[in-house]
Amino acid sequence: MTITAVHSRCRTAALVLTLASFAPAQASTITVNTVIDATANDGTCTLREAITAANTNIASGGTAGECAAGQALPTVDTIAFAIPGGGVHTIGVLTPLPAITQAVVIDGYTQSGSSVNNLAVGDNAVLHIQIDGTAMAPPTADLLDINSDGSTLRGLVISHMAGTSVFVGAASFSNNANTIAGNFFGTDPTGTVFAGGTQVVIRVAGATNVIGGASPAARNVIVGGGSSNAGAIMISGTSNVMQGNYVGLDSSGISALLPPTATNGLELGPGGGATGTVVGGKNPGEGNVIFGSNVGIRLSSNVQGTMIQGNYIGIDATGTRRLGGNVGISTDNGPAGTIIGGSEPGAGNVISGNNTGISLTDGATGTTVKGNRVGTDASGTRPVSNHGNGIYILTQSLGSIIGGTNPGEGNTIAFNCGQGIGIPAGFALVGWAMLGNSIFSNAGLGISLLNNGNPIPNDDGDADTGPNNLQNHPVITAAPVAAGMVDLAGTLNSLPAKTYRVEFFSGLGCHPTGAGEGRHFLGARDLVTDVSGNASFGNGSAMFAIPNDHSVFTATATDPDGNTSEFSQCFGTPVLLFHSDFEDSCAGYD
Repeated sequence: MTITAVHSRCRTAALVLTLASFAPAQASTITVNTVIDATANDGTCTLREAITAANTNIASGGTAGECAAGQALPTVDTIAFAIPGGGVHTIGVLTPLPAITQAVVIDGYTQSGSSVNNLAVGDNAVLHIQIDGTAMAPPTADLLDINSDGSTLRGLVISHMAGTSVFVGAASFSNNANTIAGNFFGTDPTGTVFAGGTQVVIRVAGATNVIGGASPAARNVIVGGGSSNAGAIMISGTSNVMQGNYVGLDSSGISALLPPTATNGLELGPGGGATGTVVGGKNPGEGNVIFGSNVGIRLSSNVQGTMIQGNYIGIDATGTRRLGGNVGISTDNGPAGTIIGGSEPGAGNVISGNNTGISLTDGATGTTVKGNRVGTDASGTRPVSNHGNGIYILTQSLGSIIGGTNPGEGNTIAFNCGQGIGIPAGFALVGWAMLGNSIFSNAGLGISLLNNGNPIPNDDGDADTGPNNLQNHPVITAAPVAAGMVDLAGTLNSLPAKTYRVEFFSGLGCHPTGAGEGRHFLGARDLVTDVSGNASFGNGSAMFAIPNDHSVFTATATDPDGNTSEFSQCFGTPVLLFHSDFEDSCAGYD
């Protein structure tokens, strides 16, 4: 090798070392160290600059590159916070932040003094990073669009936003597996003072995105919405999940915290079709506490296969206090295949403390309502009344059912100020099977097919029409009790040569009209009417074990097309006619 070649190699190596010394540092953690909202060569790394560095994998913040460059996927960068000083650090944003285009974790809990929530009821998270939109000039766009797959937003207070705080999937509907957890939206850093706006707070599209989670640390407190009844949260897309959040409440989980105008807690559908959305869940911690002064959960058009389980809707996080919303769950514009509740432990919702518990209207089809507590506390035994009907129906059934024939599918519908279940007159709404439920102590009728609180008398031959075809109810003629068993006897007159499911119930008292409800489901028998439309039961064919002290008995009949009758007249001696033992309740007739 010549001396000239050796010198050439040395010069090349020196050049490489020199260039390397000026190359931007690569880091999987990019640290924000100022509350300044700017992009400048000022020796600090701002949140705005950090997002840019994570998106581009190039150092950001002016010629000095104060924010280290992020790393390319599959590395997921973390934007951490190390702002000098104690207490809450407020980043006053002037314009929307850069959209997130590459997966990143923005973690406010990295700021000194922050800590996650560890309460099963309530939220004691300490959040020291606040993003404040007070200075954003209207009209405002979204504060932050997440257009990546796999990003996480946690540990932040996002307040005083005139527009949407976070939009997952703004650029396309293919954004997947992003997580928003452990934040306060629309509150001050304590989570107890309203500091939100009147637009949608969080809007989610894409697929498999998650708002919240089952652990206490994942809980979001989300308040806001209100303009044109906009929901605090709006979800479209496929298989998105919302669990463990407080929506419309403060961080205590006890008090409502809402804009001055009516709002919906959660909207499914207005922002685009929503398929397979999961709201809550059957496992501990998965249920949300949702309050909207207008509607808690509203399902709209192009919404299919929604699962709503384990939530408290209209009632506080303790499951004992009424919050006072208008409607707990409502359907509009034809959602299909909605499951509200479930038969497994923990799957049922508590839908109480509203004016109407569940309102099924405007083309909803294939809706299953099972295993819920409507008008009660979380235990199902004490009143947290809905001040109107427990369930109000204004749509054809088309495969819908309230309750079911399997264990755990029956709902508890009690203590409501109106009917337990009501269908209004003037509409031929048919096919509504109401099976296996515990319906009691509603101020109106347990089931009212004309929604007026007056029992419908049977007509000979059951030829009349109307809601559920005004199906005739059974008539109980005897109910001897011995050794804890009742041997019910009676008749059913309806259409000829059809098989009817007759369900039997026991209870304590009766409505002043003599009509009954159905506190305890005893069991069911199939009756086949003869050519004259008559069938009977008795002589041991309808014998059941009864709870202690139950002394009155009722029955319903359901035809082969799923049309369930009102409850029959009570038979027996009431031991409880009326009770109203609880404040702000409508506990009425058994």
